[in-house]
Amino acid sequence: MKPYLLLFGMLLGHVAYSQIDKQIFNNVDKISSIEREVHRKKFRERKETTRLGTSENFDVKYYRTRWEVDPTVKYIKGEVTIYFQMTAAGNKVTFNLRDSLIISSIKNNNQPLSYSRENSSFEVSLPMTLQAGTLDSVSIYYEGKPPLSNFGAFEISNHITDLSSTPIMWTLSEPYGSSDWWPCKNDLTDKADSIDVYIVHPSIYKAASNGLLQSETLIQAGKTATHWKHRYPIASYLVCFAVTNYVQLTDHVTIGNSNVLMQTYCYPESTGAFQAGAQKAISAMIFFSNLFGDYPFKKEKYGHVQFEWGGGMEHQTASFMGGIDEGLIVHELAHQWFGDKVTCANWSDIWLNEGFATFLSRIYFEDKDPQNKLVYRNGVKNLITSKPDGAVIVTDDMYDLARLFDQRLSYYKGSHLLYMLRWILGDATFFTAVKNYINDPALAYGFATTNHLKGHLEAASGKDLTYFFDQWYTGQGYPSYKVEWSPSGNSVDVKLSQTTSHNSVSFFQLPVPLLFKNSVTAEQKLVVLDNTSSGQVFTENLGFTADVVEFDPEVWLITKNNVLTKISGPLPVVFVSFKAECNDGLSRLTWETSEEVNAHYFEVQKSSDAVSWKMIGAVNAVGDSKIRNVYAFVDTSVGSEKGYYRILEHDRDGKTQQTRIVVAECNVSAQSEVTLLPNPVGQCMQLNVSEQITEPISIYIYDISGVMRQEGPVSSEQKLINVSKLSPGLYLLKWTSDNQKDSGTVRFLKE
Repeated sequence: MKPYLLLFGMLLGHVAYSQIDKQIFNNVDKISSIEREVHRKKFRERKETTRLGTSENFDVKYYRTRWEVDPTVKYIKGEVTIYFQMTAAGNKVTFNLRDSLIISSIKNNNQPLSYSRENSSFEVSLPMTLQAGTLDSVSIYYEGKPPLSNFGAFEISNHITDLSSTPIMWTLSEPYGSSDWWPCKNDLTDKADSIDVYIVHPSIYKAASNGLLQSETLIQAGKTATHWKHRYPIASYLVCFAVTNYVQLTDHVTIGNSNVLMQTYCYPESTGAFQAGAQKAISAMIFFSNLFGDYPFKKEKYGHVQFEWGGGMEHQTASFMGGIDEGLIVHELAHQWFGDKVTCANWSDIWLNEGFATFLSRIYFEDKDPQNKLVYRNGVKNLITSKPDGAVIVTDDMYDLARLFDQRLSYYKGSHLLYMLRWILGDATFFTAVKNYINDPALAYGFATTNHLKGHLEAASGKDLTYFFDQWYTGQGYPSYKVEWSPSGNSVDVKLSQTTSHNSVSFFQLPVPLLFKNSVTAEQKLVVLDNTSSGQVFTENLGFTADVVEFDPEVWLITKNNVLTKISGPLPVVFVSFKAECNDGLSRLTWETSEEVNAHYFEVQKSSDAVSWKMIGAVNAVGDSKIRNVYAFVDTSVGSEKGYYRILEHDRDGKTQQTRIVVAECNVSAQSEVTLLPNPVGQCMQLNVSEQITEPISIYIYDISGVMRQEGPVSSEQKLINVSKLSPGLYLLKWTSDNQKDSGTVRFLKE
């Protein structure tokens, strides 16, 4: 979804590439605040009635809907038949429908059923207890005037020209509005496998909806029944229809081996603009299909449906468009992959919908208009850092629409998290991981959480990204860097210090890019510093003498108020190396300096979690030196847990700086003693066990939701594990030796 004012995406998607206006970025926060208050006032009095509940004992398979409407009257009369399969034995099922709509009857096999209503739910008593696995259906007959709620789930208005004013009716159900106008299972746990939509309306109008148009049948004088069929899984909030005097435009685009229908429903007065808009959507569809796999609903269609709302809504196969700006076109199309094909499993993870759609829109325009890439990225970064706080995850009230659709956090900070992950992992790994995520059989045409995405990023990269999501997804704020650099011949010494804008994160661990230049010779070199602690010192060989440095030249990072200072002469202490080794079960720390100025002593610090540190010893420094000096310290207090170490150097004048963090696992088994090949795996995988492990081991395989799917012993002779019965998806293999001395985990992807 993309409200015009709440999101300035179209300004970024269009204006940003023609006339970037500073005032736009300066006023975005004001606009967002105004819009946030509008939604807060609009939603406050209906907040409690929106809290929904359905029973969890059934799985929706299919909806057949028949709605009678007239766009001149805000009223709906409907018949909705819900086909479902019981997932647990029971004689009652609960659905959602706002209590302002009147239910006239509920039937099963044409026999009336009893039911009870409470707020926005109704419980249906079935004729008998149904066992798990049983298929059945109920038909709900209802009518009434849908209430005003959310962004306006069911609305009527007029589209006006100089010569006419024509009625229009539309639906827009995100996030909670489905049950404001039709009975359904209104949640983020269950997608219907398919739907049929019949809309009965005055014959002077056309009706648009999801899927493929099947028929437009005159059923009586002045009344037409329009039938749409959709045969892909769909969340209830993505079901839609709109009715007015539409003009239907048709085009096609080749995606893979498919000829995909592009179908537009627009006002007669907007035909030219929407014809051009369809061509822009076609270009973007080809771009996204090449990156993430074919358009997800290519067997049916994609289309634009014009309506009277200040923005757009990504209804499945039929994006509702309040305008036809290219930024809006690209954003709503991107949702067909991220939001429709794979839908966030909880509104707290709305960034999986909106952050991804914003990311896709950004990379599309960067590819189309690369000369403005940095201006665009800086504009987004300035918006994100316009306030010192704010997490991507929605942890407060998920019924506050203003927070759910917060442009700064859900859209733009979410999108730039993906930029930073792309920077950390590299393009090849990042896009492979995202493509695996969007096409994971366990997630595709279903629901996903941030942990699902994290799992795929980790599987593709082999990296543990817990620290990143702790800092950037649940944590708030951003870092500010102080860069002190001192050139010496063809080398440069750099000290990186960091402060954070919010106390939820004490340090942001990032690879920091610095571009060093010689302004006379035009030589330059990009140096990437793996910054793991504040005060860390690096020495880099450039091959030339630098006189200029540029921080994060490609704007990959979310930062603000960075200060770069050139130091004449050497930095107080230059660390060449710092490492930890195991010797007879003890941790031996060694570090080396190449220069020391005014150094007093080195404080040795230890931590069990790399967050809370304590001093375990001190070593006096040489003080002033131009030669290399090697220092050592032995930690005699090594326990069974891994230890994190760092050195904090103290100058005589009270200044300090610290090294990177190192890890010693002297009494802990290495996590890499067991590996799996191949990974991803098809039917069988080979277990490679280190020679250090002589005991038989047992394995336990868990899916990404934590459910154990397979277990068993593995002897030293048996090297193959048959995983043919596992469903495709990401898994965690936990292993432990029979003597309990060795254990570990390995991730793998089942194809």
